[in-house]
Amino acid sequence: MSERLRFIISGFFVGLAELLPGISGSTVAVAFNVYDKFILFLANLKLSNLSFNLKKLNEVFFLDLIIPFFLSMVLSVILASNLILYLLSSYTEYFLYFIGVLMCLVSVLIAFRIKEEFGKHIRLNIQFLSGILFGLLLSQFSSTPLDPSPLFIFFMGFIAFSFFLLPGISGSAILLSFGVYEIIIGSIGSINWVILLPFSLGCLISVLTMPKILNQLIKSFKLEIMTFFTALILISGITILPIVTL
Repeated sequence: MSERLRFIISGFFVGLAELLPGISGSTVAVAFNVYDKFILFLANLKLSNLSFNLKKLNEVFFLDLIIPFFLSMVLSVILASNLILYLLSSYTEYFLYFIGVLMCLVSVLIAFRIKEEFGKHIRLNIQFLSGILFGLLLSQFSSTPLDPSPLFIFFMGFIAFSFFLLPGISGSAILLSFGVYEIIIGSIGSINWVILLPFSLGCLISVLTMPKILNQLIKSFKLEIMTFFTALILISGITILPIVTL
């Protein structure tokens, strides 16, 4: 498979994953081995890197890969938003079983990637235990605003996209825990700009601030971060199952 085709396919599944409450789009990006280049692209988004030289722009931003990736992701979100909302509302229990099992399988896949890249098996260390604890704490958090304000929607956009950048729990799961998941997904399906504009602005602020931090952390602590998120993905998949009550 060519690298460009891999980015196109991964973009479609990243967009689909971000609509599912519990699966991180970045988890899918890690599984397709496009996550590092995606984060580096976002980290390079600064004025000093802009140029009218297309060759230089492509070297800095990987445009031949990133543009097809984003187009595929946007297409996936548009096509699947109404379907996801229908499945969540009409077949909630089966839908949650599907998400939980899929997340557990993804955690196993990430663990194999750690073994392949670092030559080490997942160990029960501080990073793994921290991921388990964080996932358990996150599963206990719940709030449902009756009439979310634009400021609250903006904050949700920032938080959701920040989680989108991390290969752990989905930004959609955060939206679900705050009680605005159906509002956001419904707004995507109906193109409701009253909701989408503050949400998109929050995402944009996250894009401009978080990738640089994440890129530096990945450079210095990649094994530790991947171990943490393997545990986080695993426990998040377990706790989202309808038969589990924590």
